[in-house]
Parts: sequence; structure tokens; C-alpha cells
Amino acid sequence: MNKKLLAMKSDIEVKTIERYSVMMFSSCNADNAKKAVIIMTGENAFLGYINFLADGAILPEAHKSYNLFYYYYHFSDLSAMVDLMRNEKPVYLFYMENNKSECRISTTLEPIGEGEI
Repeated sequence: MNKKLLAMKSDIEVKTIERYSVMMFSSCNADNAKKAVIIMTGENAFLGYINFLADGAILPEAHKSYNLFYYYYHFSDLSAMVDLMRNEKPVYLFYMENNKSECRISTTLEPIGEGEI
């Protein structure tokens, strides 16, 4: 589905993630400390961060500040997120200011049997 069409259907912001970088931190023992971060870029711009906190930590809501997006997941979700970034294309950032529980990193509908090259 065309991302401009998606954005017009509601107050959804949709950005295409074109590149990413993974940082894993050492010696972060506090429950709320970042264990890892994925930095997202796309559309010729820095998009923001996917922060991974300790498993069991209370996750802050996704938010947007100074046109950067901040998403939060548990550390146990890191390998699945890296797999998504590595193996899927396109990958999108969906942000809904009025419905934070629907903010997500996602693909859209893909044909069955598309397979890998």
C-alpha cells in the first residue's frame, strides 16, 4: 500500500527505514538502562532510535521529539528486530501521536511465496 495513502487515512506518520546501525552497551546494570539501541535512518534523514531496555523493565511510550522518533522494546526483542531490519524490505516506522499503543516498526502486506533471493 502506498505510504502516502496510509498517512492520509488517519493521523499516522509513516517513514521508510532505509539503513540501521546496532549498538550494544556494556555494564548497564540498572533495570531502566539501555542495553542496546538501533539507530534508524531513511529518506535522507536521521529518523530516531529503537531503545532496548532490560527484560521486565517498564517500557516508556513511543514518542517524537524534535522530529526524531523514540521506540522502546525489551532486550529479548533485539534479535527479532535485527532480523526484521536485515531480512525484510521495505521496513516502515508507523507513529500515531493519538494512539501510542499502535506505534510500531513493521513491514506491510507482502505477497505469499515472495521468498528470498
